Amino acid sequence: MIATLIFIASLFAALALLVTAALSPIETLSWWAGWTEREIEDDEPTDADNEATADAGATHYVVYLSGIASISGAYLQPREKAFIAALRRACPDVKVLDNVFPYSPAGLPLLASPRLFDRLWRWVQKVKLQGRATILEALINMRNVFQVLISADHRYGPIFNQGAADVIERALRDAGFRAGAPVTIIGYSGGAQVAIGAASFLKSRLETPLEVISVGGVMASDPGLHFVDRLHHFYGSGDNFERLGAIFFPERWSAMGHSEWNAGKRDGRIVLHKRAGIKHAGPRGYFGRIKFDTLSNSEKLLPDIVDIISGDCAPS
Repeated sequence: MIATLIFIASLFAALALLVTAALSPIETLSWWAGWTEREIEDDEPTDADNEATADAGATHYVVYLSGIASISGAYLQPREKAFIAALRRACPDVKVLDNVFPYSPAGLPLLASPRLFDRLWRWVQKVKLQGRATILEALINMRNVFQVLISADHRYGPIFNQGAADVIERALRDAGFRAGAPVTIIGYSGGAQVAIGAASFLKSRLETPLEVISVGGVMASDPGLHFVDRLHHFYGSGDNFERLGAIFFPERWSAMGHSEWNAGKRDGRIVLHKRAGIKHAGPRGYFGRIKFDTLSNSEKLLPDIVDIISGDCAPS
């Protein structure tokens, strides 16, 4: 009986995954056609929303794009929340926004209705919040992985990335952004690809210095790299997921000397920061809070991020 239930659940998960993969470009095209509701979730305000008016005069803006486990700009993993809170304390004069959902060209959270499979995502999120990890939880990750691939795709990517840029720009304008104030986008995991993909649109619209910080980013050699003043890429020696970008996107191979990625490395716009022993996620991930020596991984990463924002960070 149990084996049968497991088989049925696995079959259902596989079917949902295949359907999600097949329909991944549809959301991008429907946004482009104007069929998708373009309102960002505003019934669940975050700290960033509540502080927008008070921080309207900020001199530097940071936008955080979560990893592929994200379901909404209103929900972050506990480790991410703790890191963002620490970043705000360390940079009181910087406006940090964490209310952007990067895996939809309309910024539409997975829990929003109407959305295909919104009941499935709500159920999976409920199971996740109860601490009962299941194979269905991986559906969120895989669904968002497909959106990362759309962002990196030369056919659908420009459309998706224009939508992502709209969402990021709207969040900045709502927070009181004024032209000329530097903007730094921190992209974790797949969020890094969305960040560099949106850069080509944001650079001309915002008319401001634009930097991207990749934390374990899985990225392609995206044309948006031409529009980033500097990309800081943090990667752990134990992060096997980050390596996927370097393997599965051929234009990042060292043999492709003409690519945006390799050109950026040559002229110093892409700065690599290797971290020993860090994995992609979990207690030993970039935002891990367990102290394995004197400091946790999150505590080690924070000063580097702060230095980049203040303009004092050198490659390592």
